[in-house]
Amino acid sequence: MRRYTASVKELGDSMERAQEYAAALERSKINRIELAFFPFVADTPESRLYGDTARKIKAAKSVEIASVHLPYMGGGKSWDPSAVDETLRQDVSTRLQKMIRDNADLMAPEVTMHCSMEPPLEEHPARLDQVSRTIEELLPLAGELDFSINVEYLPRRCVGNKPEELQTIVSRFGKEHVGICLDVNHVMSRYAELPEIIAELSPRIKAFHLSDYDGIDEKHWFPGQGIINWSAVMAAADKVPGNPLFIFENVYELDIGARKTDPYWHFKQIEDGFFFLENCVELERRMKEFVIE
Repeated sequence: MRRYTASVKELGDSMERAQEYAAALERSKINRIELAFFPFVADTPESRLYGDTARKIKAAKSVEIASVHLPYMGGGKSWDPSAVDETLRQDVSTRLQKMIRDNADLMAPEVTMHCSMEPPLEEHPARLDQVSRTIEELLPLAGELDFSINVEYLPRRCVGNKPEELQTIVSRFGKEHVGICLDVNHVMSRYAELPEIIAELSPRIKAFHLSDYDGIDEKHWFPGQGIINWSAVMAAADKVPGNPLFIFENVYELDIGARKTDPYWHFKQIEDGFFFLENCVELERRMKEFVIE
């Protein structure tokens, strides 16, 4: 059975709004989330509210924190784990370790890591080594808290923008604590190759980030809004061993924080997205056959 998960990158900017988020999530059908650690890049009233709300959600036991997304930017500091400057890389690694330790009660079995921002391509060989050093330094925590560091398939000039780079990183570590999170709209123009890419990376895939796009650059649309052949993608994903997480990353499209809309509407849209993927073969066939009179 597929393990559907919703990415949660905010939980309200006031106590009242946080209570709305928590109530909406409990009211929804969603039972797993990927919790973003981006708010923890600085100790602020907003970050403390986010942490308090996440802990209340976890304590209610209606929703499992199945994955955590580590930050790669924010707080006026670099969070790039592949920094070429060794002093900076060590600082990033130390801050990531402290963030994980300080929020150990919110950690999850799967942890998503961005390997870099968008450095020049000629820096990639060095940065593959640097991010591997950071992962190595995080491994004791991964063993202690029992989580897997999943390097994400990233777009454009990011480290990890093709299968070969991800393979280079994960091949240096055991499968138990280092894997891959495959974001399907980060393959850029290679969308038609997604089934083959999934098959190639299958032995190390622990999670997917799922959203649709225009086949050019990431958009984080809902499945069915873009160009991805979901029947083919899900068929390939179902062959991945170990029952990976299927994480929806669609919050950007809805912009519920800025618009102050009902958070339940956001979660309902995600539920509908789960339904689409669970039935994509039939739905895509019917959509193709549909005739407008």
